[in-house]
Amino acid sequence: MSDKIPRPNVFSVFNYKKKKDGCNSIETTVTLDQSEVKEVKVHKFQIKSNIGNISDLGDIESGPKQPILMAYPKTLIGTQKRGFSSSCYNDNAWLEYSCHLDAAFYYCCRLFASGSGNQEDTWTVTGFCNWKKLTDKIKSHSSTTIHLTCMSRMNSYKSSKVSGSVMCQISTAQNDQKQKNEEYIKTLIDITLFLAKQGIAFRGHLEDKESNNQGNFKEACKLVAKCNSNFDSLYSKKISHTSWIVQNELIDICAEHIKTTIINEVKSTGIVAIMVDEARSYKEEQLSICIRYVNGLDVCERFLTFIDVSSSQKAIDIVAAILMFLEQSNMKDVKVIAQSYDGASVMSGQHGGVQTLMKEHYPYVIYIHCVAHRLNLIVVDTYTNIINARNMFNVLESIYTHFSHPKKNKMLHEFQINLGLSQRSISKICDTRWICRYKTCNAIKTNFKAIVKALQFEINETSDKDVTQAIGMNIF
Repeated sequence: MSDKIPRPNVFSVFNYKKKKDGCNSIETTVTLDQSEVKEVKVHKFQIKSNIGNISDLGDIESGPKQPILMAYPKTLIGTQKRGFSSSCYNDNAWLEYSCHLDAAFYYCCRLFASGSGNQEDTWTVTGFCNWKKLTDKIKSHSSTTIHLTCMSRMNSYKSSKVSGSVMCQISTAQNDQKQKNEEYIKTLIDITLFLAKQGIAFRGHLEDKESNNQGNFKEACKLVAKCNSNFDSLYSKKISHTSWIVQNELIDICAEHIKTTIINEVKSTGIVAIMVDEARSYKEEQLSICIRYVNGLDVCERFLTFIDVSSSQKAIDIVAAILMFLEQSNMKDVKVIAQSYDGASVMSGQHGGVQTLMKEHYPYVIYIHCVAHRLNLIVVDTYTNIINARNMFNVLESIYTHFSHPKKNKMLHEFQINLGLSQRSISKICDTRWICRYKTCNAIKTNFKAIVKALQFEINETSDKDVTQAIGMNIF
């Protein structure tokens, strides 16, 4: 019996060799002792070929599997045994190796070759195991259209994982641009509402880029653009949506929205009172329509529209215009319970006037002669028949006429400043403008000392014919 203890068999390498019958044989190297080494072919068992069973390769999430072994299986190719080498990974990041099949695959081609055309099954399905030609095949395959297409698909997929798919990126960009456009239009609407609320004109005489003043609307846009970079990026474009056509459209949209809000409040109440008056604008005769209604516990008075009645100012035509407006505004079913006009016969006439014709459509509507007009008529008739009152208003009219001269008006303002008085202008008295009497009386009462000082200075220091007027007013 030998003193040497027999060493167990050491399986250093497993080689799979394909046979014609489609089976694999296992070639095992057995170390018998330290001094003698023999290679013995041992067909321990047969394994059926399992092409496509590549579960030990990487998937879409893990990436390519590149196992590094101390020794790879050797295959007898010709007269020399050859095997895979991990050095192939260095220049081929997407090359992977299957220990189960002892074959090399291209990760990108295996996963992304579907639908690319005539893909090479060697790199995608069966695997490449002709190790003698591995380097040359890698170089030739790397330049093929199929491989480049698969690489492009893989890069697109990786990019989509970070920033989404192409469609997602396009959709995101569209949503961002849509949001910027909405914010831009909202700013234009805010500018429109501001100018309209303040009663400021929108457009200027010249609105081209060379003009020093492009009008209030565009100048306001330029001011906002200085403080808002997003607004400036869209406003500076060739199409900035600030033309007079767009301005008019924005005004109409805002007006229609406000009008709709008012009408909805009226419809929720169910009853309304109308106030109508005629006004001449340049060469047109316009009919202004205002309404009064209750919103909760608040009494609201709102202006709605102007209607062109230049073609006819007869009572029947005015009534037709009012009814047409109510119908177009969806207020036909709202009960009109009161109407208010001035004292003109065409409006207030009991036989054929607007107030009478309206009762044919709304039997319970009551007519109220405009209180402001009635008050004005009372004041006019009163001071006309009272001598002292008539003389007082005549003097007030004379004071207005006297100080309407620029030189005298400036002198009056200087006395107002010296006396520390508020500079209130004296208004012209008009029989049809009731408020002007109050304003004139209040202005003269407030600046009475300045008026007297100015008249006395004029009497003492000047010698023109207007001195007699100053003397007369000063005596009064």
